Amino acid sequence: MNHRDIHEIQNTNSVSHCLIYTFETEINLLDFNPAYPKEPKSLGENIRKARMDKGLLIRELASQIGVTEDTVINWEVRDIKPEGRNLEKIREFLL
Repeated sequence: MNHRDIHEIQNTNSVSHCLIYTFETEINLLDFNPAYPKEPKSLGENIRKARMDKGLLIRELASQIGVTEDTVINWEVRDIKPEGRNLEKIREFLL
């Protein structure tokens, strides 16, 4: 092997350099959840959005307010309005 052959082997084994660019961005993973109301139009959708934004499950919100899970589902999905003291608790929750 002569000097020229060694030079050609070195050229073929060289590591090419590349630049890698990264960027940071914040995304709301809830935006990709089809159950997440991005633009709530009803009280039920506002309740669901607030609950999901706070990372609460239906059972956790129900426990926090002192109602059953079915009651929360009625508010969020069936658009049944909270009444009496529950309405006041929901107002506080939405603030």
